[in-house]
Amino acid sequence: MPHALLGKISVGSGYPVRVMGVINASPESFFAKSVVKSAEEALELAQSWLGFVDVIDVGGMSTAPYKDAWVPPDEEAERVVPVVRALAQNLDLPISVDTFRPKVAEEALRAGASIINDVTGLKLYPDLCKVVKDHDASLVIMAREREPRPGADPVDRLLSALRESLDIAMTCGLEPERIVVDPGIGFPVLPKRDEPYVVTGEYRHGDEKWPWWKWDLYVIKNLAKFAELGRPVLVGVSRKSFIRRLLGVQSPDGVLPGSLAAETLAVLYGADVVRTHNPKETWQAVRIAEALRSLK
Repeated sequence: MPHALLGKISVGSGYPVRVMGVINASPESFFAKSVVKSAEEALELAQSWLGFVDVIDVGGMSTAPYKDAWVPPDEEAERVVPVVRALAQNLDLPISVDTFRPKVAEEALRAGASIINDVTGLKLYPDLCKVVKDHDASLVIMAREREPRPGADPVDRLLSALRESLDIAMTCGLEPERIVVDPGIGFPVLPKRDEPYVVTGEYRHGDEKWPWWKWDLYVIKNLAKFAELGRPVLVGVSRKSFIRRLLGVQSPDGVLPGSLAAETLAVLYGADVVRTHNPKETWQAVRIAEALRSLK
């Protein structure tokens, strides 16, 4: 059965469902309460989560596809590195960095991170894989298609995208036991280049049969199919747009109950790691879902 290491934490079959808490050093991030203004503030927030979180994921540039939040690599690194260093020096938890840029990853790993969370699936910067390998780090690979394939099943499309990313990782010599996959809830097709990228509209996956919010629901319901990749599955649904759309709520501040419901269902359907903005509440939801999932 699939298992992997996220930093020093074992994930996958036979291990508890892990909770990854999100800290953003990016003021443009969609959920303002996850944003910190200093390394000290980041450490205080992370310490408040102790006992409820297994991994901390630090972001320096928002990747929400519906808003222009692009910043240059140097600025992203300046935001991320002090936070990573403070967390790594003061906490006994693996630190992940949400970046697809080799320069940012290199500096963050030197500062104490042990995981890179790549929302492009190694497709914008394949050289990122070598950076991860050289530091003996772990990698989260998100499913991102290069082009839409209208008419194909959404899960089949995402599985194909992930297989391409896994092939890139294997070719560069990254050990499978260091890789976790993410189906990419809320993310459209891959941008062509590393530049500002905004996708809006009802059919963000290029298929008029699949409005974006229906696509996300379908992927969650079929998470078990991703087990065929032989890698543990990370899911990030915390306060995302499909929840707000379904509930008729404009602000991510107002969807905590819906967010917890989506995370609970993600675990029931097969998630091994849950990435969240609210670890304390998510920890309880995960434990209940995990207990139900384990019943014979």
